[in-house]
Amino acid sequence: MARIGIEPGLLSAVEFDGVSLSMPRSKRRGGQGTRHRIRRLAGESSRQQVPVLTDLSTSIQPGESVAILGGAKSGRHEFLRLAAGTLIADSGRVRRQARVVPIIDDSRCLTAAYTTRQNIYLTAGLLGMTPGETAQRLDWIVEMAQAGKWLDTYLRGAPRNLRQRLVWTISMATEARIFVIEKSLVVGHGEFMERCWSHVEGLRAAGVTFLVTSDEPADLERFCDRALVLRGGKILADTSVEKGLGLVRPPLRTDPTDQPEDRDNN
Repeated sequence: MARIGIEPGLLSAVEFDGVSLSMPRSKRRGGQGTRHRIRRLAGESSRQQVPVLTDLSTSIQPGESVAILGGAKSGRHEFLRLAAGTLIADSGRVRRQARVVPIIDDSRCLTAAYTTRQNIYLTAGLLGMTPGETAQRLDWIVEMAQAGKWLDTYLRGAPRNLRQRLVWTISMATEARIFVIEKSLVVGHGEFMERCWSHVEGLRAAGVTFLVTSDEPADLERFCDRALVLRGGKILADTSVEKGLGLVRPPLRTDPTDQPEDRDNN
């Protein structure tokens, strides 16, 4: 995990100060004529920098659980990565009180050609843990992820859902004070999911900070006490989760047949 600046004296857990960010986007070539048609058939495209966040300022307080809401191109994914330090702002500044551990596509770092044990050490190292720290927490990781049966077998031979459990459990084993989570606050099914809920709710009660995006509104309503709604690269609203979800849910379509008929009063 890249080294990022930490300011223990900062009053906020994470603070955005006038942050702007642009990201490269591919655009298929247009134009008329044989030359342009050949370029399009060849899949040629142009790349341009597209603004994602513009002069954004906000702060997350220690112990808060904040839902980051918005549409597909609202900038919520980039917001989380900036908070974690895996993206660097073009302008402005992101400040952090403590280490931020991201759970964002971490399963990609798992390698099928390594054993489960080797993958645990590799992923823990990427998240900032030393080999000694990983060894101390290995038993907890194995027990929590229910990975004991496959600990010294190649990951390719383990159940596919083990990967998801491993990444989540290793991330929690970092004992970070700030987590940034995309898509799944908790993972798995049945008993394992309830164990995840018990763990994150215990961390929240202990004052750990969470920034979360999820496609499960019920999870956000259950866990988060505040929502930031992003739209057009800016903060549209800083509000409750219930009101925030109301702003991003698509409006119900009205059936034209339900409209009252015009009556001729003559």
